[in-house]
Amino acid sequence: SRQFYRQLHHSACRDIQSLEANWRKGQYTLTRDKKDSRVSCLQFDDNMIVTGGYVDSAIKLWDRSTLQQLKVLEGHTKGVWCLQYNKEVIISGSADHTVKVWDIQTGQVINDLLH
Repeated sequence: SRQFYRQLHHSACRDIQSLEANWRKGQYTLTRDKKDSRVSCLQFDDNMIVTGGYVDSAIKLWDRSTLQQLKVLEGHTKGVWCLQYNKEVIISGSADHTVKVWDIQTGQVINDLLH
């Protein structure tokens, strides 16, 4: 357990240093969707960042190394409050009282659970 947190801390520090260096060099792009897209939750690993939106109710998948958006999953009617993923699925919970199971490859809903 301690090893996991040590690795996570090291990874987070490395990412912060990279962000700061890019900011200082002017190597960044600021973008904003036309919709308001406040992030309410996220999870990341070595390859991908997955975010859940509060206002736009969307789940967005980003390439962690390039920071390019890969996919947008739409289906919730209210804000996404939590999510968890592995290599096969994303599971999201929303203020619309649903839990959705998404196929990570296709971006399609596999299952809908009403809470």
